[in-house]
Amino acid sequence: MSSSRLSPLATPTFRYFFIGEVVNRVGSSMSGVALAFAVLDIEDSASALGWVLAASSVPMVVFMLLGGAIADRLPRAVVLRGCNLIQGIVQALTAGLVLSGTAEIWHLIVLQAVAGTVFAVSYPAFLGMVPILLPVEERQSAYLLIGQATSAVGILGPAISGILVATVGAGWALAIDASTYLLAAALLLLVRLPAGDRSQAKASVIGDFVAGWAFARQLGWVIPASLAALVFNALVSGAINVLGPVIADDTIGSEGWGIATSGQALGVFIAAFFLAKVKVTAPMKVIMVAFVVYCVPMLVLGTEVNVWALSAAFVIAGAALSVLDLSWNLLVQEKVPEAMLSRIMAIDGFFSFVATPIGLVAVGPLVVAFGAGRVELGCFALAVLVAAFALTRRTITGVRLTGAPPPVLASSDVG
Repeated sequence: MSSSRLSPLATPTFRYFFIGEVVNRVGSSMSGVALAFAVLDIEDSASALGWVLAASSVPMVVFMLLGGAIADRLPRAVVLRGCNLIQGIVQALTAGLVLSGTAEIWHLIVLQAVAGTVFAVSYPAFLGMVPILLPVEERQSAYLLIGQATSAVGILGPAISGILVATVGAGWALAIDASTYLLAAALLLLVRLPAGDRSQAKASVIGDFVAGWAFARQLGWVIPASLAALVFNALVSGAINVLGPVIADDTIGSEGWGIATSGQALGVFIAAFFLAKVKVTAPMKVIMVAFVVYCVPMLVLGTEVNVWALSAAFVIAGAALSVLDLSWNLLVQEKVPEAMLSRIMAIDGFFSFVATPIGLVAVGPLVVAFGAGRVELGCFALAVLVAAFALTRRTITGVRLTGAPPPVLASSDVG
């Protein structure tokens, strides 16, 4: 790669997009903590919090595939601008209700359902932006810049939100999140791009969705990779996101867990400095190995838990996540026509998001039957088996990056 690590920022359209995304992530990294405590202030109930969180995640999964078709059908910068505007309004209404003391659980459920639906469109639109903003030689640096910036925000945002919640209340943290959405929408006004070729678009969004699914099957590697991601994400959501804090509560405590898990964002941040000049040629092989390495914290959680060992495991996991994301983004931007980008990303996103509740539901009964440590080690072993099986498939091992420009969508590709 001939570009420097910061060279994508010299392109004005990418610079405005990047700044907008960082601003957006600042607010989003704060909102999780703020929303949770806002719910608990209204009703001190885990069930109430679960309903509010589910209100966002369910429409996110249900509408993700159609969201990809919408993001491919319309100019992506316009889609993102509109989504940020709606999200800003939704979060402003949430903040207003919380600050006024009139918020009820059903208010938050309805508003989060709207937010989840909008995210189902904005997520695939965002993932399709870099290839239309930058030439091929700049994209690897751009992906790493975005990952590095968002990981830094991920370290600071929750801590800042916690301070705001403890001092001035959850409503103000939610208000800041609302303002970041609106500011991101304003910055996207500066991202002016020519309309992409949509001459192959179908007569309806449903038709575009069907064409996208057919194209994913034609590529061969998209659906197998997404199914593997489903298993890996289910394992992580159960073994690390749910069972991890349970184990930590009996060993290193909540403070130790917080220190250890922050290592993942640190790993992403550090890895970006080393990956800028790395050339990926066999992306699917790299992705499968990175998935297993991403699960390394399970080994520590299943054996001898201490803060330093677990922190190191999360740093390694973060570095693996950075490698994984980079390899997937480079693969998709080289092999997928611009007009199909968001639909392919939405298929991957659908399988990734639908896996989360699977892991959340499955881990409890497994712990009762086998014990926490055995479940952690079993989940890691299953991750190794899935990756090993995937690496025996030619549809996985045969994919290569050559540096060729992305293909042009032909009528035969869309049915």
